[in-house]
Amino acid sequence: MSGEEICETHVWASLGVVSRQGAVRRIWECERCPVWTAEPFDPDHELSWDDTWLSER
Repeated sequence: MSGEEICETHVWASLGVVSRQGAVRRIWECERCPVWTAEPFDPDHELSWDDTWLSER
């Protein structure tokens, strides 16, 4: 598959997270073609840092 072809069924791999316009987003890239996306995290699932076990370290 050349770099310009887009596959019909993407195989997504998470590359990490970024902050865009004040919102945290996870970056996903297809393993078969050059397509990628930045999906926002669900704010309803956000947990305050102070409420995690990591804050005690």
